[in-house]
Amino acid sequence: MLCPSCHCEQAAGNFCSICGTSFREAETNDDDAIYEVIPVAEPYGSAESAVLTRVSRNNYESKRLRGYTDYFHRIIKNPVQSLATEHDHFYYGLLSIGIYMITFALSFYFLANKIYTSMLGGLSTLFSEQGSQQALPFINFTSSIFFFVLLFVGSAIVGMYTSNLLMGKGMSLKRLIAQYGSVVLPFAGLNVLAIVFGLAGSATLTLLTAGLSLLFTISILPALFIYHHGLNQTASSRSFYWSVGTAAASMVISYLIVRIYVIEFLSQLLAAGNS
Repeated sequence: MLCPSCHCEQAAGNFCSICGTSFREAETNDDDAIYEVIPVAEPYGSAESAVLTRVSRNNYESKRLRGYTDYFHRIIKNPVQSLATEHDHFYYGLLSIGIYMITFALSFYFLANKIYTSMLGGLSTLFSEQGSQQALPFINFTSSIFFFVLLFVGSAIVGMYTSNLLMGKGMSLKRLIAQYGSVVLPFAGLNVLAIVFGLAGSATLTLLTAGLSLLFTISILPALFIYHHGLNQTASSRSFYWSVGTAAASMVISYLIVRIYVIEFLSQLLAAGNS
């Protein structure tokens, strides 16, 4: 399928994965289309070709960015569309999951840094052998939180994919990630709110908003996801049990991640703070 707006070609879908143009609207307007015959020009030289290639690539990237912006607004306005997203939005789904994880990690960094600068100067010894610092090292601290969230989100995706296979749904991993990323996208806004609370130094509000965001992302949303798609394949009762099982498995895996990684990380923080 060739997009009438940006001329990007894709295998299937109702919307262009680059600029978001609806193919259905384009089909209804095909009868009124006016085509222009472009004469064949002489071949460009190597210098002209290089310039045209660079301009075309920049134009392509700008259309891709504009396409994600349209996709973002469409999902925020109507999150129900997330469950109808096709595999051609796979990269948009990945980007949305990445935005969610980054905003989550930033909320904890700003909260920890606020506490550090006001009370726990000893935390600097955890990441640096140098003297006292004015702020927590951004990369080291944020990457640790990002890694934890990656484990949580990865376990949720594996759980949903496994449940889909066992139900006989057969959804591809690319389509699953495209839909899950779209569903998760609104909760990145909750993480942005947690960032604001972290900058203000409110530990209670930061942990509450970020905790609710993570709970929905790794437990409640996978259950709703499996239940929704299971209704089209199996009986309602079986879909219910599959969704509950998916949520339970995700919670067990999350508990193991907390026991193995998160508690050890917090213990290191407390030890460094006491020192």
